Amino acid sequence: MSQNYQGLFQDWEIAVAKKLVDEFQGKWTCLEQEDFDDLLQECLTKWFFTKDDYNPSRETTQKTFMGRIIRNKLTDLVREREADKRKINYLTVSLDEPVGNDENAPTLIDKIDECVIADAPTDPFLEIQLKIDLPKVLKKLAPHQKKLCRLLGEKGFTVKEASEYLKTPRSTIYGELKRIRTIFMKEGLEDYIK
Repeated sequence: MSQNYQGLFQDWEIAVAKKLVDEFQGKWTCLEQEDFDDLLQECLTKWFFTKDDYNPSRETTQKTFMGRIIRNKLTDLVREREADKRKINYLTVSLDEPVGNDENAPTLIDKIDECVIADAPTDPFLEIQLKIDLPKVLKKLAPHQKKLCRLLGEKGFTVKEASEYLKTPRSTIYGELKRIRTIFMKEGLEDYIK
């Protein structure tokens, strides 16, 4: 896409939006991990659909009007992200939850054990130790990290597919994967994750 979004916006409009997105990303931790271009695009989309509402008799300048629209959009995004963070704390996935609709379906912990142990050495002692260590490590993962592991591992999603499914930027997914790897590394289980 060209610098001015194929002529949809003037340079000053893009500059105002970039300045405000940068300001909000620096101020709000919930927006730090968001992709700058994604936020910019959301703000410019909002502006595109509301700029015709500008009334010179009510507003000082079109730039001031745009600034207010973009600030409101970014404030709404901050509220959404903060609410999502609070919501995720209450979402849990039981490791005893069956995977699939069949009444004899294996549980999530069984599936995780199968995946991990399939790649592990065939030493029975290591298998037993892993079955002891794995639940401890999984307890240290946040609910959204467990969900991400399930999408990428069990369901075979790519990072891009997980990003689209969770409606989360890929940069956030990569950050979560890094944190998950760190948790496994601290427990000495880094050989068991991809």
